[in-house]
Amino acid sequence: MITRGFYLGQIIDELASIGAQIKMRNALGLTDLTIFAENFFRDLLNILLQARLENLNKDRSNEPGLDLGDETSGWGIQVTSTAGSSKVNDTLKAITAEQTKRYTKIVVLVLGTKQPDYSLDEKLATSFNFTKKKCIWDLNTLARKALALELRELQALHQVVVDEVAKLKVELEVPDADGKFPTNGFDKWEKRVKPGIGAGKVFRAFFIKEYGIDQDQLTELSTRSQLEEVCRRLSCLPRVTREFLAMLYERREMGSSKRFKDAWIHLLYDKVEREYRGGDMKTELDILEHADFVRLDHDDPRDYGPPEIGVRLSLKSEELSDGFLEFIQRKKLDLRKVIGQVDFSAF
Repeated sequence: MITRGFYLGQIIDELASIGAQIKMRNALGLTDLTIFAENFFRDLLNILLQARLENLNKDRSNEPGLDLGDETSGWGIQVTSTAGSSKVNDTLKAITAEQTKRYTKIVVLVLGTKQPDYSLDEKLATSFNFTKKKCIWDLNTLARKALALELRELQALHQVVVDEVAKLKVELEVPDADGKFPTNGFDKWEKRVKPGIGAGKVFRAFFIKEYGIDQDQLTELSTRSQLEEVCRRLSCLPRVTREFLAMLYERREMGSSKRFKDAWIHLLYDKVEREYRGGDMKTELDILEHADFVRLDHDDPRDYGPPEIGVRLSLKSEELSDGFLEFIQRKKLDLRKVIGQVDFSAF
């Protein structure tokens, strides 16, 4: 059973990690916070304070004075990575008359560790009932408030941290000397495979011999163009989708189909659904259908039997589509390598 100590330990560790990251940013002069960072702490504070804080910057780039507010409870909060007295005083100065009416409990939340002491503008502080002890918070303050939560609330707080802290850490990353960040969106994309494409001579000779085609009807240029076309389309598919397609070929049904012509291989839809353990079969089929590698036929079950999946390398010229599987079998090639790795070098 997961205990309070587990939840609290992970929450406190993550807050400490965020504080260290912000300290590093401040040392480099990077003090601006993103809307995502403000929203992360909004969600934490809503649980800690039992409030309904909203981001006041959602409709404008920088709401004067305050970042978060809840008119019902009266909380008005400035979220800052800067811990100095001048920042606190500037916040109080920037609070508008309208905000003063809406928010009666003003807090400055320092994302890090607050200073041991502050020199406040006494007149401003008094007008907002703002004190150094009660109204300037830091990440340690949030950790102490977490200690007082009921288990259900603590679990909710832990869930927010688990779900969002990794994204926040990315938002707070510091670029290197070349302006590159440790984590970037480009690294999250699967790299496109580089296809291996044969000259087409081997397949052309095979097809002419097996199908009795006149050599003049099947030029080397047309064979090569078909290979380039199918490799281009396959290389645009995600790797797992290509592997799914290779398995459709491997698990094909023997005998004729009631729904597809003999030029197509076919599989029973229900059987594939039963055998495939990936959990996202529909997604894979949708991608393959869009790329014109498969078709689904499930109409009129009373006349044509159960739904089927038809598979074919649909191309403008039919030679590669017609002879593909036969060539694979005769040359004892590995379908998983040909389709999964887009390796048509043996063709």
